[in-house]
Amino acid sequence: MKSIFKKIPIIKRAYPSIFKKILKILKIWKINYNYFNVVFCLDINEPMDKEILFFDDYEIKQINYLIESIKKNKIDYFIDVGANSGLYSLILAKKFKHLKIKSFEPIESTNLKFKKNLSLNPTINNIESFNFGLSNNNTKLLMKAYKKNDYIQKGGYGVATKNEDLSNLHTEYAFFKKADDILILLNKHILIKIDTEGHEKKILDGMSRIISENKTMIQIEIFDKNFETVHNFLKNMQFKIINHIKSDNKTDYFYSNY
Repeated sequence: MKSIFKKIPIIKRAYPSIFKKILKILKIWKINYNYFNVVFCLDINEPMDKEILFFDDYEIKQINYLIESIKKNKIDYFIDVGANSGLYSLILAKKFKHLKIKSFEPIESTNLKFKKNLSLNPTINNIESFNFGLSNNNTKLLMKAYKKNDYIQKGGYGVATKNEDLSNLHTEYAFFKKADDILILLNKHILIKIDTEGHEKKILDGMSRIISENKTMIQIEIFDKNFETVHNFLKNMQFKIINHIKSDNKTDYFYSNY
């Protein structure tokens, strides 16, 4: 029912605002909430968490598509790049006990939230999480995030670019590694989700061996300005687009090499 509210503009704007004000008056900032049969600790200041709490509708189409793809393609491994607080990893881990999950999140505070969510679901034991990101080098990179009323948006972190104006943003450094240096996978069926706010090409550069030596499906969010570069790279690696899903003013593309 709540997902219908999201489709009505006036309710989409007013309903979360009213609900949030009530919670603030009650001094309730965090709520444990069941989404896809997984318990998450949701923060009313976090955009992604608000979508779940207020509308029960955050990337439902993408998640359901991956669930069907895992069933259809007998996926062995799920690699979650930009895992954030563990939404995808936890949902897929709960759904598929056989699935081996490797989750990468470079921001310490976000990784702690991931661990909190994992602790709320003690029956889930097929996730290995890493507190570093993936890139084309083993290095330390400057990260940026939106900041409002002293709250730093955990889901909005991205790698800062050269000459970018960072004066109104929160910044901190985080560690990154090449996937090809740390993961040994050969002749497996793997699914990779990449959601990294513009860093996708460098991540793919750093995992070129993995994606070429396995039957690989990739869900990747690509900014319009980066689409041609990322698409051409994957095309040259013998990948083709098999689907795309638009939601919340962004597009997730799905590629496969089989």
